[in-house]
Amino acid sequence: MNTKDLIKPILLIALPLIFSLSVSAQSEFYPVGYYRDAVRFSQQNPMGSARIRALGGAGVSLGGDISHAMLNPAGLGFMRKSEYHVSAGLGLTNSSASGTGVNGDAGQTRFFLPELGAVFSSSKSSSGGGSKWRGGAFAISFNRIADFNSNVSYVDRSNNPTSLLNAFEEASYGFSQGFMEEEKQFSPTTFAGMAYALDLIKPVFDRSPNDPNYYDENYYYYNIDRDADGFTTSRVSQRSQLVETRGGQYETSFAYGGNFDDKLYFGAKVGVQNINYTKTSNYVELREAELTSLGLTERFKTTGWGINLQAGVIWRPIDAIRVGATYTSPTWYALNDYYSASLTRNADYTWNDSTYQANHFRDGQSYIYNPGGVDLYNPNAANDSQKYSGVRSSHHDEIRTRYNMNTPWKASGGISGFFGKKGFITLDVEYIGYSAMKISKGTTYYFEYTMNPIEEELNFAGDNYILGEEYRNTVNIRVGGEYRLNKRFMLRAGYAYYQDPTKEEYRFVDQSRSFYSGGLGYRNNNFYVDLSVVYSQWKGTDSPYQLEDNFVDNEGNTVLIYPITDINYSRTEFQLSVGKRF
Repeated sequence: MNTKDLIKPILLIALPLIFSLSVSAQSEFYPVGYYRDAVRFSQQNPMGSARIRALGGAGVSLGGDISHAMLNPAGLGFMRKSEYHVSAGLGLTNSSASGTGVNGDAGQTRFFLPELGAVFSSSKSSSGGGSKWRGGAFAISFNRIADFNSNVSYVDRSNNPTSLLNAFEEASYGFSQGFMEEEKQFSPTTFAGMAYALDLIKPVFDRSPNDPNYYDENYYYYNIDRDADGFTTSRVSQRSQLVETRGGQYETSFAYGGNFDDKLYFGAKVGVQNINYTKTSNYVELREAELTSLGLTERFKTTGWGINLQAGVIWRPIDAIRVGATYTSPTWYALNDYYSASLTRNADYTWNDSTYQANHFRDGQSYIYNPGGVDLYNPNAANDSQKYSGVRSSHHDEIRTRYNMNTPWKASGGISGFFGKKGFITLDVEYIGYSAMKISKGTTYYFEYTMNPIEEELNFAGDNYILGEEYRNTVNIRVGGEYRLNKRFMLRAGYAYYQDPTKEEYRFVDQSRSFYSGGLGYRNNNFYVDLSVVYSQWKGTDSPYQLEDNFVDNEGNTVLIYPITDINYSRTEFQLSVGKRF
């Protein structure tokens, strides 16, 4: 399935300022675009203290670290002393764009706070008394569980025949001319409205306000500066894009782990998660003539809170073996998305609707986004030449969308083997239930702080269908080991592999992630310091716009004709953790 995801709230928008409009209703299965948010905020990184991260994030069966407030709260039952903990990190993210006629590199460096917290132990000695209950520990910890900081920058000279104009044409389908004229008169609230305000798209059947079809919802538009195939006459000679993403995903955990007979450890936690995500995209098309430049800037922001529950257990049948398991519920989120945009064009040419339609529409040869298959030739098109010149801009007012989202549930199992006091090896296998992803209860707010606020209820049936159809449950693997160099110093190494949740038939590239880690640690009775280095690699793609209508080959396969750029990402993170026992 191929769906456009240029702007989430482009359907069913109304303006009750002067006119009473009737706009197209959202199809029951048409995706609004928030399924991408559900996937983005469901993917996390190996997390925890520098010690745990140096082990590849493994530790479900390990115990004895403040990070078990998130990994497996049963592990807190191993902690004999209370402690304070703080971590600091530095992340360097690089991206490299590739493809035919495409090149570009970008980098981004950020300081971050990966973890801080405290453990309060009430452990009891195993000597004396007949009770097998050994007490436990309560922990409060703050953890960074995902990092969104990256820059992507590239220049594309691939001569792709499509243009942002084609995306505007598709986005305008279904809006009445009356609605579009209000978009032009007042601040646009739709993606297509910005283009209409700058005369970049035109109605096929140009009507006056007195025409009974002026508010006809089944309306068609075409972009100016097009050839008979629907592509721009003066092709894009160069397109460039800069995408900056910032923010992270965090969890504050309240966890308790207990110890029974130094054999069985169990625990539970409540996790409160927070999302702070921003994305700014600047896209520019350049041509040699006519519409010489077209630039679109989009600004996205997502904030919100969620809550989850976790329970875990660790069994130590003998001193050399530990086995652990956890179950984490979906995180139930309440989120707010904010979107605004601006569009600028520089043009210098003359246009005549009647002449163009006579040359291209009369024989039904002109390509226009036309899902209904309607005859789009207008014999009454105005024989009126219009001049388009100079620089003009249009701005999409900020809109807010409130919605609920469920991220996947998780089930993890692990085993650790100890070699006396020389060290250990630990392995985690984590099953991620992406089938639990769901979006619900969406409302978009327009003109929120004006005299005429508008609310629109959203139907997420299409988004939830895509989540069920295009994504799968996955398995993540984490493995790590520690070797004790002497009484005080430890050497650690680890690896983690996180599977791409997209089904193979729906992905452009495999976006699975690999994490390579290592580190050093120092311990004494009351103090510890750990250092870790984590290097990760993954692939992705970027498209400045997407088109719903593409070519279909002789075998019935859809061939995407909009520009798609391959992006290779890498990130190196340094983390220092310090703890004081008391």
